[in-house]
Amino acid sequence: MNKRNIVLLSTLIFTLTGCYLPQNFDNQVKISRTGQYQVDVDTDVVGMQFIAAQNQAKAENKSLTAKDLKEILNACQNEFQQTVELDAKKDKNILSSKYLGECRGHLTLRYSGNIIKQKNRFNAGIGSNDSGFFIPLEINYDSKNKTITVISKTKSNKNENLGLLAGFALNGKLSVKTDGKVIMSNADSKPYWGLFGAYHWDIKDLTTPNATIKISTNGF
Repeated sequence: MNKRNIVLLSTLIFTLTGCYLPQNFDNQVKISRTGQYQVDVDTDVVGMQFIAAQNQAKAENKSLTAKDLKEILNACQNEFQQTVELDAKKDKNILSSKYLGECRGHLTLRYSGNIIKQKNRFNAGIGSNDSGFFIPLEINYDSKNKTITVISKTKSNKNENLGLLAGFALNGKLSVKTDGKVIMSNADSKPYWGLFGAYHWDIKDLTTPNATIKISTNGF
């Protein structure tokens, strides 16, 4: 790896290490044209601290010391537990959680609400941008055009693929079931006649385009 990419990697690590990323996720969305939604998430999560440190060491052609590794693993476990505890006190969206060791865990989540009545967009992430669980799922309502958009932002830019996220397999599935009229979708598969079943996406890695579906709230 050249010097430019090592500098880039160091910058990315500094800004993005405090977060768990999803892997092998199964995100299921049920959303009505009235705005009512239910989101179910079943996912593994991997601590960015661990990934970043491994890529940093590789870029500099050296190994992590036992001390550094211990500090990283302790930080990972603390972040996982603190995020779960915070959600239990505040939002209660985590149905189950298990820390698996070595900066890995498993989560099941559930959300419900009405995106039209909410003031803000829905984001399935738990915690903050600096610390917590990143879940690639957002729901937005456009009051001007009377549309609801569900998007899964999984595609990374080229620099991230070269640096911080190198070798990380962000993969999973998304399904969206709706009774509304679908205006636009880049789904891999669609319901029969647009009425039965769900829209499905297969996210293979960080190069997969963001899954997107736009739904009209003006009737079917």
